[in-house]
Amino acid sequence: MSCFRRREGDDEGTILAAARPEDVLRPLGALEQFKSAMHSLGIYYGCGVTCRFAIPAALRGGGAQSEEALREHFERAVALAVLDHPLLQVGLAGESTKAPVWVRLDRIDLHNHIQWQTVDVDDFGSSASNSNSMDAALEDVIKVQHDTPYPDLETRPGWKMVVLRSPHLDHVEAFFGINHANGDGESAKIFHQTLLEKLNLLSSSSSSPTPDDLTSCLSPEGVLTLPSMTASAFTPAHESLVDLSASVPWVLSSALKQMAPAWMRSQPLQPLPWAPQRPVPVRTALRLVHLDAAALRHVLDACRSHDTTLTGLLQGMAVTSLTMRTRTTSHDTTAKQKKKNSTSHPLPLVLGTPVSMRRYMRRPDATSSSQNVPGPHRTMVNSVTYCFHKYHGRRLSTLYDLAGKVVGRDNTNTTAYNAERRLEDALWEQAARVRRQLEQKLAKGTRNDLTALMGYISDLRGRLAEEMAADRPRDVALEVSNLGVIDGSGQDTVKPKASLQQQHTEMVLKDCCSSSTSSVVPEKEGGRAQDSAVEVGAIRREGEQEEEEGMESQGGKEKWTIERAMFTQSGTPYGAGLIVSPVAVQGKGLTIAVNWQAGLVDDGVAAGLAADLEAWLGSLGRGDHIAFSGGRVKAG
Repeated sequence: MSCFRRREGDDEGTILAAARPEDVLRPLGALEQFKSAMHSLGIYYGCGVTCRFAIPAALRGGGAQSEEALREHFERAVALAVLDHPLLQVGLAGESTKAPVWVRLDRIDLHNHIQWQTVDVDDFGSSASNSNSMDAALEDVIKVQHDTPYPDLETRPGWKMVVLRSPHLDHVEAFFGINHANGDGESAKIFHQTLLEKLNLLSSSSSSPTPDDLTSCLSPEGVLTLPSMTASAFTPAHESLVDLSASVPWVLSSALKQMAPAWMRSQPLQPLPWAPQRPVPVRTALRLVHLDAAALRHVLDACRSHDTTLTGLLQGMAVTSLTMRTRTTSHDTTAKQKKKNSTSHPLPLVLGTPVSMRRYMRRPDATSSSQNVPGPHRTMVNSVTYCFHKYHGRRLSTLYDLAGKVVGRDNTNTTAYNAERRLEDALWEQAARVRRQLEQKLAKGTRNDLTALMGYISDLRGRLAEEMAADRPRDVALEVSNLGVIDGSGQDTVKPKASLQQQHTEMVLKDCCSSSTSSVVPEKEGGRAQDSAVEVGAIRREGEQEEEEGMESQGGKEKWTIERAMFTQSGTPYGAGLIVSPVAVQGKGLTIAVNWQAGLVDDGVAAGLAADLEAWLGSLGRGDHIAFSGGRVKAG
């Protein structure tokens, strides 16, 4: 291998010195360095998307031979998907230094990256009970993988897969995890869509027995020989793909806000009693909320009627849940601050929405003769910024007051009923406010963006280590990372011949994303926001339903499809205390993951949030009012 392997006793300086200059592709960009630092310091290991792939009947025969054929087919498709994305083919050297670099690799042993697990289910059990057994095993896998760092990054790319299989079920559950330095949540989604394309490519008669060159580069032992990669062909860093211009006054003002002592700040960070920030080993807690397509349709109708989107609704629900389940003030304040809090305003809350910057990526030269240049929708890269939603003063006091009147009351009582309706109105008001803030964020473009500041910090890892050692409060109580919608139909999963202008238009419609990510909304039409990607993608026309739920065909053969998706992240002792991550599959429904740092974040607040989301979305999914106290009140 032209790269190098870590030897016992080597430090990072020795490793970098051992790298041949021609193996170094480029230094990590500032955003990549920040995410790499989180990994190397053991405070966040990455994100992952898990998809349920329905297996074509031809590969579901049962028996050892059929299972072996299925694994071979799947791993070949993974190999083809990896060859499409440069950031899945490289090593990362000098992770613990101030100047980590991406390095070229000659080959990848897929057995180091793909793990198969067989899930035992009852031969005579119902499909529902067997599916529940698979789900329980899957949740355990996700938590373990999010708590496990990526090993040997100098010689192994920062990604991994765990595929769960039971011969009694007609699907596999495939977890794909990625080191956040290698890509964001949108990247993990792109990988699955690429994988779906490759699975069906291998199944099609036109590519039988295998696509060109796959046999020559993938050995029977699962070693994938990589094409020679030039530095110019490697994926550029975030700051090279978007214009991150920043004005001098803004940079100086932002720096002063970061460096000024707490007593000089108008709104200093306050410790969250239920979510402290301190260096502890990563332990991921996870709760999942599922919403079927019919319920999702009602939820999205409610969002439109209140001039907001799914992201806005989830943010509104999140802040409402926190006001119902947390104290109004912190115990870790000075006596002066306590006196002020007791007579004026409750402890401020800051929520956040990661926002994809793919819509701002520079397009390839219009004179390029290639129609297959990957557009933003196909580029695995780390390109995400942040939008903050601050709650303090009268707005927050009102929410706490309304929440206090609702908690523990019976909604058959007229006073309690009125309080619930007032709290619901306040929730929708906050949901619409979040949508407006996201639109304002997008309208500002990339100038004076938060990610531009990272380029001014010479040692991002050292700065992050100092912040953790200082035991400072969390910047954000909760974030909503909306990954949008995955087209799992297997029909035209990727459209390589789309014009660059079409690709650009598609991305402009995107709204918020995730830490990955991307959700979406709003171009204005007659003063009103259009449907988000989730809204457009998750709703099928009634006439299409029976065909979509039947066999998907390709040249007379059944196709691979994605039936469900989940977006999850590592628990973290740094940053957002709670991470809410929704993703939908077109026409199939929505899954929301709630992640937090086990043993550090209050389980009652975190699990309570997941329970609230499930109950409140369930109410809207039935066409009811939101029932905060568990009752059911028909809307309208």
